[in-house]
Amino acid sequence: MHTEDTIAAISSPAGAAGRGIIRLSGPMSWTMAQSVLRPIPVVRPYRWLDAWLVEIALPAGLICFQAPRSFTGQDVAELHIPGAPALLELIMEKLLSNGARQAEAGEFSARAFLNGKLDLTEAEGIAATISARSSHQLRAAASLRHGRLHQWVKQHADDLADILALVEAGIDFSDEPGVSFIALDQLQRRIESVSGAIQTLESRSVSWEALPAMPAVVLLGRPNVGKSSLLNALSGTDRAIVSPVAGTTRDALSLELTDASRSVRLVDAAGVEDQNTAMANLMNDARRQTLLRADVILLVMDHADTPVTMRTLLDEVRDANAWKIIVRNKSDLSGGLRAAPAEHSLPWINVAAKTGLNLPALRELIFDYAYRQAPMAEECLTLNGRHQHLLRQAQLALSRAEDILKTSGQFPELLAADLRLALDDLGSISGAISSDEILGRIFGSFCIGK
Repeated sequence: MHTEDTIAAISSPAGAAGRGIIRLSGPMSWTMAQSVLRPIPVVRPYRWLDAWLVEIALPAGLICFQAPRSFTGQDVAELHIPGAPALLELIMEKLLSNGARQAEAGEFSARAFLNGKLDLTEAEGIAATISARSSHQLRAAASLRHGRLHQWVKQHADDLADILALVEAGIDFSDEPGVSFIALDQLQRRIESVSGAIQTLESRSVSWEALPAMPAVVLLGRPNVGKSSLLNALSGTDRAIVSPVAGTTRDALSLELTDASRSVRLVDAAGVEDQNTAMANLMNDARRQTLLRADVILLVMDHADTPVTMRTLLDEVRDANAWKIIVRNKSDLSGGLRAAPAEHSLPWINVAAKTGLNLPALRELIFDYAYRQAPMAEECLTLNGRHQHLLRQAQLALSRAEDILKTSGQFPELLAADLRLALDDLGSISGAISSDEILGRIFGSFCIGK
């Protein structure tokens, strides 16, 4: 991968917009950006510079970042121009004719990694953010971007490096009588500590592939509150059974709701009941699991509900890391709560599934919150397949090292070799040791301009 030339790419989303961005990185990025502007601005790093485009009399802005204090670690320039696709392509052609090279997918982030501005997990977080389709995926991507996995790897790789150094020092001075750098029982405890940390991470982590790709919106309420009618009205279908008999919905029913280019999965969970039966207990367990995976929860009530009902529903969703919206169905009928009590700050909307009252507003509210990033909470890390494979390999190497220790450490060279393999595997997670093939596969999944 070439890193010494100057690359350029359109970095703003495709399509017409008020502003478009063209980004350059490399030793000639400032000069090339200046070449499409008049009058030629005098660069002052980190300052906004006003100018006009050479090709067409339209205003433009330029921001320059100086190496190494930039995203890529190189000199970087950003041209901010009107977001017409034809204009962006015209300026790109001018930059390419002036010597810039069209950036490949992920090349800006790859340069940031190669220049020590990002580690591999943080770069993967950028790619995951770009492709995220639900708040679960956004939270997982943010965790990678903010370096949580990087910090975990650094801590335990440092511990393992210290252990390896002591073992190798013991090998180097094995001919010296009475010289011991670490006792066998202490060595075993320290290896077990790192091995245990890997086991804990794997047991508490979530696989990226298991994250839902579509935001889940769960309807929660007591039986016969009108959840099924509301689901049918929102989706324009008759998938859910509507009956005056309480408890008709015995399992989570889901269907897709689409609005322009966005989609959510509507889930009609079983009603909240106090019955202490085997069936009710199974329903309650299934409902709680559904709520824990939700991005948005609609707390559905009707004209017969009271503040006590609201408190019950709020207790039910206390542990759910999701947006909550109070929906008062059957609001065309008299009685019941018409607004949330003062102590609650949750969004509130009155609707009527049968008459269609406020259903368009509710749909808009659902999509608005479904595509927001949910409130951050202390949660487990999310690992992709590459992370999981390397952790398993490190665990196997440490297991072999522990087996060697059971022989009273009679094979220190083999012990050191297994510790080195485990350290290499951990280092490969954050990119301290990564082949060109792996790097190409990771950064090739990015979009151009990132």
